[in-house]
Amino acid sequence: MARWQTTLLVLVPFSPALADEQGHSRGRASSNAEYGIVMRAEAPGKCRVEVTRDAEVAWTLPHCVGTVDDLYFVSDSGERFWVLASLPKSLLPPASAAQPAVTKKSSARKKAPPFDAYGPVVVAWLYDRLGNLVGERHLAELLPTSGHRKLRTLDRRFVWLEGVLGVPGREPRANEQNQVEFETVEPKTWRLEYGE
Repeated sequence: MARWQTTLLVLVPFSPALADEQGHSRGRASSNAEYGIVMRAEAPGKCRVEVTRDAEVAWTLPHCVGTVDDLYFVSDSGERFWVLASLPKSLLPPASAAQPAVTKKSSARKKAPPFDAYGPVVVAWLYDRLGNLVGERHLAELLPTSGHRKLRTLDRRFVWLEGVLGVPGREPRANEQNQVEFETVEPKTWRLEYGE
């Protein structure tokens, strides 16, 4: 006799109100376990990134550099951190792309490339402890256009990482080489350096 098992997966859409209720992101440790990082939402539009060392606050950054739903990773030196967007928003097509002009010479001109609502979206940011943007990664750098069909979409928002928001796979993590390691939905493994 065969046994059947049913699994129910419920995805909850992103809600800023829900993020405000939670109050803080999930805390994570550096790969050497010396530093920890968390982003705290104190009020709508008022946040702070808090980095700890040995359970004491090492420094804080009084800026909203993401949401409490995003993923935060701190370097082994505690001086830089990556933010991975867990549920970024796709771009709206420009008004000019919606109504192409028809002219006699339009067939002679090259056609404009199709609009890409996902590739130009920034999905990862590297900051220093003063809040300076040191680097960023666009989805196009991490997932080819052919992989866009594997994105999990929720209205204009999308999930691009494995192990996040119900997508099977390993959750993004700090590895032993002081890098942020993660898999995209393609799947492909990526490692982001802190550049220190």
